[in-house]
Amino acid sequence: MSVRAAAFPAGLSKAVLILALVALTMSGSAPPPRTPRLIVEESVADDFRALAEETWAEFLAVFRYRTDCFGDVRLRAVYDLDSRAAYDPTTATVFVRVPGSPALLRSALVHEWAHHVEFQCPAQRTLRAPFMAAQGQPPETPWRPAGATAEMPNDEWAAIPSEQYAEATVALVLGRRQIPTKAHVAPEAVEVVRRWAAGEIR
Repeated sequence: MSVRAAAFPAGLSKAVLILALVALTMSGSAPPPRTPRLIVEESVADDFRALAEETWAEFLAVFRYRTDCFGDVRLRAVYDLDSRAAYDPTTATVFVRVPGSPALLRSALVHEWAHHVEFQCPAQRTLRAPFMAAQGQPPETPWRPAGATAEMPNDEWAAIPSEQYAEATVALVLGRRQIPTKAHVAPEAVEVVRRWAAGEIR
């Protein structure tokens, strides 16, 4: 925008003119929030990178109304992981055991990215009560018991609401859970995650 000095009243001081120009510049709409990035480390082979980036785009499409609430996430491929995948909240890094089938890798990625949102986005707490109700869990059930680890027995792991939420997210993003686990996920719980991801639960 060009501004001619003659267009302003004669008594308008230079300082007021500058303030007016700053106000005009800042009156536009705020820039959109930055989209969280998937940072793929060198340990990830090209075919896995392509699969991960495609799956990340699907994940962001589902969580597009929440992308201002969580940040970037790193992806590292490992060969000696005890479980199929893990998430480190201190570094926002997902570790995935390779090699694996595309279905296994996609499921592992979405599961761990759900934990990324869980740990990074404070608003994720608002889905927990309706999610546990949809799952038939008593409201006093701990979302994630202290000391819960990937090495715990499958039956105990499957009963953790946090893990059920991650599996519900897999069903939501990928259309179904392609890799069976012992974690029961009710269709109503998947709908709760969908509504929260769409910004309908606050």
